[in-house]
Amino acid sequence: MVSWPTPAAILIRLAALVFLHAAYSAWEVRGLAKTAGVEIPSTLGSPLPVDIIAQAFISFILLATGVIWSATPLKKISWASEMSKRCIDSEDSRLSFANVRHRGSVLFAETD
Repeated sequence: MVSWPTPAAILIRLAALVFLHAAYSAWEVRGLAKTAGVEIPSTLGSPLPVDIIAQAFISFILLATGVIWSATPLKKISWASEMSKRCIDSEDSRLSFANVRHRGSVLFAETD
């Protein structure tokens, strides 16, 4: 039986390909402009065409969406869920708050 990729995996692969295409397009535009001796006008604070910037931004959003969509559910991090795996006797034997007053008079010297 063939296992088909999930929609999130397809979205991640597609967005990664589009992102790589945007990177290649940016490299190609910069290389051609440098070869021709032409200075590309700066738009939106970048010397790249707006379509390449939009392609990179949209592919990044799609890539982030695919990664978030494919993530596993978060685990509970409450005190009750942690203590369900531990014994209270092992928790009582831990140290209390650290006292660093014994580290030396240089650290806790009175300032004038």
